Amino acid sequence: MFSYTLKNNQGVSGISEITGDFEVDFMYSEIWVDERLKFRDRLFNNSTVCFTNITLKHDFRAKIWTPDTSIINSKDSKVHSSPTENAYIILYEDGRLWSNFRLKVKAPCKMDLKMFPFDSIQCQLVIESYSFNIDEVRLQWDEIPVTLMEKVELPDFDLTGSSTMLQRLQYPNGIWDRAQVNFTFARRYGFYLFQSYFPTSLTVISSWVGFFFDVRSVSARITLGVSSLLALTFQFGNVLRHLPRVSYIKCLDVWMIFSVIFIFCTLVELALVCQLNRWEREKQLGNKVITQWLGHVK
Repeated sequence: MFSYTLKNNQGVSGISEITGDFEVDFMYSEIWVDERLKFRDRLFNNSTVCFTNITLKHDFRAKIWTPDTSIINSKDSKVHSSPTENAYIILYEDGRLWSNFRLKVKAPCKMDLKMFPFDSIQCQLVIESYSFNIDEVRLQWDEIPVTLMEKVELPDFDLTGSSTMLQRLQYPNGIWDRAQVNFTFARRYGFYLFQSYFPTSLTVISSWVGFFFDVRSVSARITLGVSSLLALTFQFGNVLRHLPRVSYIKCLDVWMIFSVIFIFCTLVELALVCQLNRWEREKQLGNKVITQWLGHVK
């Protein structure tokens, strides 16, 4: 039987889009029964003192049988040791053992950035018995598998929910139980509204100021259009450097592409206006020359 306890002073310490993983500190608890360790009616029979459980240090674990469970999808994990190893075992009189660890684990997340920055992320912890198949070890979640002591908040994400599931997987040497917990994180998009959407909107609007310039102010209009395009490119690059290089189009990409198109259209409009103005001036100059020539003829 397994359960997790997440605390705010531990909890999820960070999510990385670049490496596609998250770091989480939690209390990892597991319960199993070993009838050989029963001490009811054995150790304290007819005693005036009644013990229902015994708390043992972590080194006792090496002396007994354990289900040998592990988080198989972890990239890195460790047991906290401040000041000593944060682990203990409680032995109950009926042979139940309750093992507790305070762990720090780095595990992968499934990231689909198509809706970035309005997306959500799924992060998983997958548990299996490393040594024993279902003939010897069966996994089962506790009635309350995940306990949040306080709300988990991150600068970029909010933990919106968690779910658990049990699976059975066929390996060459047997069938194994797999217990999995999924954490769902919703991205906080306020940062991207103020750092990407609003600035790019102002950049596009500022490029339209050139429409009110005099037609003959070609240099000023070109400078304004090119400067807006460079500013937009810089803003886009500043966001992309914090994201993985994916091959599909994101929601933010669509916004940036249309922003670039709007600014590019202002440059195209400038070229058309300049060309039409030149044709008009040439036409006026031609009419003036013809008028003067006719005047001399008369």
